[in-house]
Amino acid sequence: MELIVTVSQINRRLSLLLKGDKQIQNISVKGEISNFKDHFQSGHLYFTLKEGNASIKAVMFRSYAEKLGFLPENGMNVIVSGSVQFYERDGICQLYAARIERDEGIGDDALSFEQLKEKLSKEGLFSQKRPIPPVPRSICIITSETGAAIQDILNVLSRRYPFVKIKLVPVLVQGIDAPASISRGLETAQKSGCDLIIFGRGGGSSEDLSAFNTEIVARSVYNSRIPTISAVGHETDFTISDFTADKRAPTPSAAAEIAVPDINEIFREVTALKNGIGEKVRSRISDLQTKVDTSAALISHLNPKARIDEKERTVSISFSLIKKEFSALISAKESQLRNVTDLITAFDPLKTLERGYSLVYKNGIIITSVADLKGGDVFTVKMSDGEFEAVVSADGRK
Repeated sequence: MELIVTVSQINRRLSLLLKGDKQIQNISVKGEISNFKDHFQSGHLYFTLKEGNASIKAVMFRSYAEKLGFLPENGMNVIVSGSVQFYERDGICQLYAARIERDEGIGDDALSFEQLKEKLSKEGLFSQKRPIPPVPRSICIITSETGAAIQDILNVLSRRYPFVKIKLVPVLVQGIDAPASISRGLETAQKSGCDLIIFGRGGGSSEDLSAFNTEIVARSVYNSRIPTISAVGHETDFTISDFTADKRAPTPSAAAEIAVPDINEIFREVTALKNGIGEKVRSRISDLQTKVDTSAALISHLNPKARIDEKERTVSISFSLIKKEFSALISAKESQLRNVTDLITAFDPLKTLERGYSLVYKNGIIITSVADLKGGDVFTVKMSDGEFEAVVSADGRK
């Protein structure tokens, strides 16, 4: 009869097996620190000890960590002394560190990072810093289509500047095939007709971000004919691709903030411009009217008829010229204001919808081509007075 056991029974047996192996209960392990986390509240240190393609999770509790004379960091070569045990709750094998000693030199990954950084810097790949378009018409986003980064970027773009067109180029962002996938994505983006490229992924360990520390990705970023914004990991993460890009953003959300202006700020500037022009025109007319009144009073006081007639003609001509000048000025400013107002109205997507047009979304992304839909796809159609969902017929007819 087949034996049926529970998960806790399996984990308990593995724990007992490891505890019974005396050779790993008092052992020293040499490796490179990665994914280091210092939990300030608990005082415990968590990290991964790696060597080549092998790795083991490790923890040093506060009582031991307080005795360290240094703070470990990613890329550091160390010798960790302690015991190997099986953590039953999470079902993982861990190295419980009692002592950490620094080994000479830096780790292989850190050394490779510095060597590649120095090589590319000498070749001038870090010196190209082109300006980011102030108001891009379209943006190409190169990232995983299922990651959190794409949602963060889309949320910020829709809030700040909903008029920008977006094209997603889905790529792998981690794993052995990720560097080649990202490089191909950058090549594809060159044919998209976009004004700007945002590439990257959300946060993760140094291993998770390693694809963006490769030479193939760095050179693809540098060779891009379209300006690029690197949005890899968190604010404290730096990759080789950050240095080759035209602009580094600390997070994917920050990249979206950098990429487009705030439409609300544009509206405020237009309103301020309109009010400022009106105030300047009124002030100038008031000043000239005062001068005219002063001149008329002076002429009246001097009284000689010839001089009065001459001054009246001069004042009349001057006032006519002034009225003509400011009428032209006011007309020009009013025309400018109408152009700005028409531009804002033209960009209003609701106005476009009222003329009988509609917007088609799939998974929150605007569909611009029937090639983006296939049989069975569910999509949303937004019109001026509401929206509804529809399904592409099974035979793929749209």
